[in-house]
Amino acid sequence: MYQSPVPLIVIRSAAPSLIEVNGQILGECRSDSHIAMPAGDNGDYFISAIPLSFGPWRYPITRKLSLCDGEALPTQGPDVSLCRWPGGVYEMYFGPSADFPVQPADFPRELDQLGYMQGRSRRNLTLFRENGLKLLIEEDGRSSSCISIGPGEYGSLTLYGVAGRQLVAVSTFEGGRQRLLMLDDNMNSLLELYGESILLEEGSVSLIEPLGTLLGHQRRTRYRYQGGGFSADCPETGFFTREYKYPADRQKLVIAFCEAVREGFDVEAASYMTVSLKMDFSIDEIRNFLGNFDCCRPPLSDRSGRLIGLIETGSDGVACARLYEFAFEDELIADISEA
Repeated sequence: MYQSPVPLIVIRSAAPSLIEVNGQILGECRSDSHIAMPAGDNGDYFISAIPLSFGPWRYPITRKLSLCDGEALPTQGPDVSLCRWPGGVYEMYFGPSADFPVQPADFPRELDQLGYMQGRSRRNLTLFRENGLKLLIEEDGRSSSCISIGPGEYGSLTLYGVAGRQLVAVSTFEGGRQRLLMLDDNMNSLLELYGESILLEEGSVSLIEPLGTLLGHQRRTRYRYQGGGFSADCPETGFFTREYKYPADRQKLVIAFCEAVREGFDVEAASYMTVSLKMDFSIDEIRNFLGNFDCCRPPLSDRSGRLIGLIETGSDGVACARLYEFAFEDELIADISEA
């Protein structure tokens, strides 16, 4: 394993940025590239990432990285993270900074309408957008009330029948996320969900959330109507709105394997192993060997597909990567060792 003679600082950025350290320009850093610089065992480094992109306006970020006896102290700020790699390497990552869009005043815009009989009266609902989403309720042509739904870009209204009852499903969307409000006869909320995808099914509502894995595993929770309300079933994991695809190369196979071991997908993890490795070690033994980790990815310098860093965030906010090496036979994992 490579051991840097002095601490090495690696700088990455989510957006194209000009990197400065202590007022000195080091160059441009992009999402697919990085800048590396040697550092002393002790000292303060004021590192700036100045956006170069022509997209939404973003602000420059400057953060202090302090080294004490070769060890980095935690950095401050939600827009920057620090990871300690083996060999005296510290990786500093500037994440996406916040946008400050100029929001003009919303002109009222109708999004959807729904009309139905409620008892002996005719109820009409209008979902519209005006500084947020709002729901106008009319009884027999007369406005009775207006409910503020909250933020959203667009939405829809659906009449949802279950157990002989008539409920109103208000679906709103913003930033690629969906929100569902299930309203009863009195326009009271019986269920409120927020996630990547929400499906209305016969007798139940399904909330589908991504697990954040490379292959796109999902968690599905069904909410079934009973006794005048909704109750959640035990969550299931799998692929519900997308298909499973076998990893395309060795690097992706290693990442998929580590994530499957971590998440408890033992059958999937075993499918990436040779017969001999499965005979020698159980998935539980491999899980104990790999230990806990939050995410995994190869070191920046590796192109072999054999090395993977298992990254866990410490209590001090500094992430720490443990390096493992994988051997292959017939494009299956044949051996795992600490690098």
